[in-house]
Amino acid sequence: MKRVLLASAISASLLLTTLPIAQAAASPWTPCGEDSKAECTTVTVPVDWARPDGPKIDLEVARQKATGTSHGVLFFGTGGPGGRSADFVKKPPYMADAGIFKNFDVVGVNARGLGKGYEIKCSVENTPLRDLPANPQEFAALKADNAAFSADCRKQTGPLYDHLDTASNARDLEAVRRFLAVDKVSYYGISYGTLLGQQYAQLFPHRVQHMVLDSTMDHSLPNAVEFNKTEAQGAEDNFDRFADWCDATASCALHGEDVQAVVHTLQQKADVGELKDSKGQPLTGLTLDSITFNAVFGKPGYPSLATELKKLADTGTSSEENTKVGAGSITHSILCQDWNFQLRDYADYQRMLHQVNQVAPMTRMSPYTKHSLACQGWSVPTVNPPKQAKPQPTPVLVINGRYDFATVYSWAENLSEQTGWTLLTYDGGLHGTYTRIPCATEYTDTYLLTGQRPQPGTHCAELPDGQRQQQPVPTGDLWG
Repeated sequence: MKRVLLASAISASLLLTTLPIAQAAASPWTPCGEDSKAECTTVTVPVDWARPDGPKIDLEVARQKATGTSHGVLFFGTGGPGGRSADFVKKPPYMADAGIFKNFDVVGVNARGLGKGYEIKCSVENTPLRDLPANPQEFAALKADNAAFSADCRKQTGPLYDHLDTASNARDLEAVRRFLAVDKVSYYGISYGTLLGQQYAQLFPHRVQHMVLDSTMDHSLPNAVEFNKTEAQGAEDNFDRFADWCDATASCALHGEDVQAVVHTLQQKADVGELKDSKGQPLTGLTLDSITFNAVFGKPGYPSLATELKKLADTGTSSEENTKVGAGSITHSILCQDWNFQLRDYADYQRMLHQVNQVAPMTRMSPYTKHSLACQGWSVPTVNPPKQAKPQPTPVLVINGRYDFATVYSWAENLSEQTGWTLLTYDGGLHGTYTRIPCATEYTDTYLLTGQRPQPGTHCAELPDGQRQQQPVPTGDLWG
């Protein structure tokens, strides 16, 4: 039965690429609030784009007009899954002086499922938190939790719950473009917001003026194994940089020791219950992996990571409480419709872990693995399954950090190879470069204004930590 449902979902998604977008109904623009320079409206779209005359929802839309000369409309895509782009545009906390707000009428659209009166509803915010499954019974219990949780959300939310995927959100953007009565739009998306940009460009290439994808997703990854292997490899690359720093830095708590050997010994002890978390419970392998994953946050976090590993090695007790896994109402309701994360059974899960650990023996699995586990047993099929992006002349600039811990560099390489889109590399590990790395910011602003892209193979040199801008990234709670 599940196979039939998935096949039907795929067929429906293919059919959607040929469907026309009807003219959207909308409310008048009104001020968003006393403390905001933006104006707000709602745009009405169908719950199911395959049934344009069916039930409708209202999307929350915000627009902040250019503070200088406007060069048209630019859609802003925050991270997620479940980006609140309209909320960000209402009051951008640190981008108010950025080039995009000076040169464009910036428009943000909150993701479907986040609108007032049309939000995702669940009886509880998340499933019971669990350790990673250690046997078939625990894996079955995890699936049962996820199935019950998602079925409840589906019942509480109604038909909208089956149409939260990013492709549906991309069609929503096109409806907003039509409402704005502009022929083409520019787009800046960061983190999970890059998937929205990719899908808009694939569905409506003739409507894109210029597009920047900053720290990008790769929607061609076919399954949980490939997704988690690439994430783990990114974490492993960052851990290698931490180990090199420790070897070269006398103040490192593990200086003079074999860092890899220390971690390997800790892994062995954690796997047999010989380490404790801060509550006195056996430290789980996931928690230890989450600790070593902190290497991804760069040199500012290196000293504390070394100190924590040294403490664990000397005392057998961590400063951290055990990490748990569970599904959340917004994040996974979208994520599980966009990715083929399903594993057949516990043996399949174990095979995945083995393959991940082969490519990343120090960090083993990335903590992002727990998000793919949240989709096991999900009651809604993957209606927007991964697929290769099509080569096309749409003018897109992809930017990614070489050591980005969330959207790993190989994802950007894959996307660039699939599409022919230009890739600009930041040689550091930052997640999100615009307004934070001057080199990337200049390329972004120049490209969006003039269409002039950097030459293929262009790199922005890594900046010392003190020279980077420290603003937060407009993201959600997963990749952002």
